[in-house]
Amino acid sequence: MAEVNRAWQVLGDPVARRSYDLSLREPVPAARAEPRSDPVVLAPLPPARFPWRFMGVLAVGVLAFVVLGIATASDPPPPSVDNLLQPGDCVVVEPNGDAAERLCTDAHDGVVEVLVPTGEPCPFGSEPHRDQLGLGIACIRPG
Repeated sequence: MAEVNRAWQVLGDPVARRSYDLSLREPVPAARAEPRSDPVVLAPLPPARFPWRFMGVLAVGVLAFVVLGIATASDPPPPSVDNLLQPGDCVVVEPNGDAAERLCTDAHDGVVEVLVPTGEPCPFGSEPHRDQLGLGIACIRPG
């Protein structure tokens, strides 16, 4: 009972408790001031491991993405005529001399080489025809 009373007195007094707590700690050895004389030997590192499993899963995922893309792809829309002449468009020359756009898969009289403002000359080898919409002159290369 006397030991319990003594412990209670130490725990109840902050100064006595601190002193008691410090007495329980082991002293920390001071750091060495001199350099180490024995060489430090490090254990060899294990060889690096390549993430084969991850690469396999990644390859299967990419392959599935490509196959799914091919399976769900649709044919491109068929070409259409928008009646706005641009270089490279196929045209037919109307009886009045106007150039009208046609699909290149259909019969056509030529291909628009360049569009020039009204009154400008066409490059050599092309014929000037008025755009069907009256927006300028289409220089048509026969073809």
